[in-house]
Amino acid sequence: MHFHPSNSDDTIVALASAPGRAGIAVVRISGPDAWAIGAKIAGLASAPRSLAGTFRHVRFLMRDGETADDGVILFFAAPRSYTGEDVVELQ
Repeated sequence: MHFHPSNSDDTIVALASAPGRAGIAVVRISGPDAWAIGAKIAGLASAPRSLAGTFRHVRFLMRDGETADDGVILFFAAPRSYTGEDVVELQ
């Protein structure tokens, strides 16, 4: 089963972690701007297809460019994702 948003031009950002305390937070970004948003947060500039199906250690950046945390970014290129769209996962 695939989730298809009503407007395919939308990019959705959502917390995917279970409620409560956890050691790792997971944020998923799905839609046409998924890579642009995820890459900006992770300070990356590579083309998304070069990272498809892989993960990379990154430093998540705040708006002012300061490091917020370390983590990983994963990229799933459309149509090989749960939503059928480009999906970025930040952990």
